Amino acid sequence: MKPLEILRSKYTGCMVGAAIGDALGKQNEGLSRKDILSSGYVTDYGAALPGCPGEKLRAGQYTDDTEQMIVLTRSIIDCGGFNAGDFAMWIGKWGADARNDPARSSLVGPASSAAIARLNSGISWEESGSDIPSCGSAMRAAPIGLFYKDLDDVESNAALSSVPTHKSKGAIAGAVAVAIGVRCALLGMDCLEIIKTTCARASNHDSELGKKIEHSFNKKDSAPGDVFAELGTSYSVYETVPCAFFCFSRHSGEPKKAIIEAVNSGGDTDSIACITGALCGALHGIGSFPNKWVKGLENIETIEALAGTIFEIRQ
Repeated sequence: MKPLEILRSKYTGCMVGAAIGDALGKQNEGLSRKDILSSGYVTDYGAALPGCPGEKLRAGQYTDDTEQMIVLTRSIIDCGGFNAGDFAMWIGKWGADARNDPARSSLVGPASSAAIARLNSGISWEESGSDIPSCGSAMRAAPIGLFYKDLDDVESNAALSSVPTHKSKGAIAGAVAVAIGVRCALLGMDCLEIIKTTCARASNHDSELGKKIEHSFNKKDSAPGDVFAELGTSYSVYETVPCAFFCFSRHSGEPKKAIIEAVNSGGDTDSIACITGALCGALHGIGSFPNKWVKGLENIETIEALAGTIFEIRQ
C-alpha cells in the first residue's frame, strides 16, 4: 500500500476499532471479572446479559461511547476543527434524545447525564461539566487525535473537548491521553514511545493519571487478572484509561487479542475496549480487525465515511 493509503486505513481503523470494542464490550459491562470468566470469554458480537446497561441493544450495536465519538466527529467536520460551543450544543441534543430512548437511557453515565441536563437548562458549556472523574470524555476523544497533527494542538483541543461534560483534572487528562495516543499511533511510533509521549502530555493535566498509564505499561507482561484487580475496572478515568493502555501495550502487535482482553476485563468493559480499539486501529489500520467484526458492526458505512472525511480534510 502507498503511504496515503496506509494513513487512510489508520484513520478508518481508529474509528471503526473504537466502535468494535464498544459493541463487543457492551456485552460484559458491569460484570465482574470472575463472572465473565465463569460464563466464558466474549469473542464475537452478541446481546448483553439481562441487567447489563446495554441489554436492550442488538448484537453489533454500540453504546453511548461511540455515539458521542460520532457527535464529536461531526462537529469537528462542520466547524473545520474543534469548537466547544458547537460541540456543546450537539452533545446536549444528543443527550436529550438518548435519555428519552428506553433502549439507550441507561447507557448515559451519571456525569454525562448531569452535564447534559445543565447544558439543556441554559448553563454555559464552560460551567456545565461534572467534577466526577469518569471516563466519559476519554472514550470519545479519538477524533481530536485524527484531526490535529501537531501534538500541542491535539493536547489543547482534547483538554477543551472534555470541559462541556467533564471538567475534573482527571477527566481532562484522560481525554488528552486518548487523543495523544491516537496521534502518536498515526505517526507510527512504537508502543514505548506512544506510552512515554502520552504520559508526559496527560501529566500536564493530572500527574496521577500519567503515572497510572506508565504503570500499566510496566505491568504488560503480568497476568491480566492480577493487573485488572490492581488497576481497577470501574468507570473512573483513573481505572478505565490505564486498563485500556495495558491491553494495548500487552498486545500492541495483535489488535484482536488486545480488544478481546479489554472486552473481558470486567467493569466498564465497553469503554475500556472502545479506547483499546481506537489505539489499535490508529496503529495498525482497518485491515487488522477480523472481517466479521467490521461487517457485523452497526452503521459501519457511516463510521467509515466520517473517518474518510476527516482524512480528506487533513490532507
